[in-house]
Amino acid sequence: MIYEWKHADYNRLRELFDKYQSARAIILPALEQNRGKLWVDNVTEPSAVRLLLGVINFFAGDSSILAAREMISDVQPMEALIAPSDDWNTLIKKVWTDRLEVQVRTRMCSDSLDIDYLRNLRNGLGAEFSLERIDLDTVKGLDKRQNMHIPIFFGSSAEFIENGIGFCIKHEGKVVSMASTFTPFIDEFEIQVMTDDDSRYRRRGLATVVSAALLVYALEHGLVPRWDAANEVSVKLALKLGYTNPVNWESFYVKPFPKQTDD
Repeated sequence: MIYEWKHADYNRLRELFDKYQSARAIILPALEQNRGKLWVDNVTEPSAVRLLLGVINFFAGDSSILAAREMISDVQPMEALIAPSDDWNTLIKKVWTDRLEVQVRTRMCSDSLDIDYLRNLRNGLGAEFSLERIDLDTVKGLDKRQNMHIPIFFGSSAEFIENGIGFCIKHEGKVVSMASTFTPFIDEFEIQVMTDDDSRYRRRGLATVVSAALLVYALEHGLVPRWDAANEVSVKLALKLGYTNPVNWESFYVKPFPKQTDD
């Protein structure tokens, strides 16, 4: 059996998530701020837990108990699954078999970031563009691709301004590149970077400049900017910015149900 965690203090479960190396900057602030939904195997002395944030499921604790398999089975199509260890990953693969899509991500180390180097990168913007801190009017004007993470993890544009940070590059008043915090945070955060697909804005160094702006802000304010890359392009950008020590790890998502065909 599994039970929804009804206690007001999510942080009571933090110890179960201590094995996480990746996604800590998403998980720990959520527990501290009582965000998302939690399920446990035992409400008195939980040994396994599932945290759902938006469309991302995080599992922790003892993967060998029956409740762990139940928690994994409850994940909905198109939701992501992230776990802290090989034993959890193996169980996820056993439960979902061919319905599971595997994505190899790359965790980067931020210890090597150099603020002076980043300031130089930030200053490399062409005269036809403008670099700005994202304000409420800008957030409200973002297209669906640019603001996809905001309603899912922040709730609203106003809550993003209150609980997030972002910088953008504009061309003729339009946001063409942006870097922002992926979720609400406390003292460290994951970064979300997007650049317009229009060929006029590709290979212009816009992602480098806007990312550097966010990183400079973070370092000036004692924040830790985490970088977790979904593809090789993102890895190369992180290395250019000064991140080091790439480490690959696996995340998953459940494929949608196959379409039914008429006989």
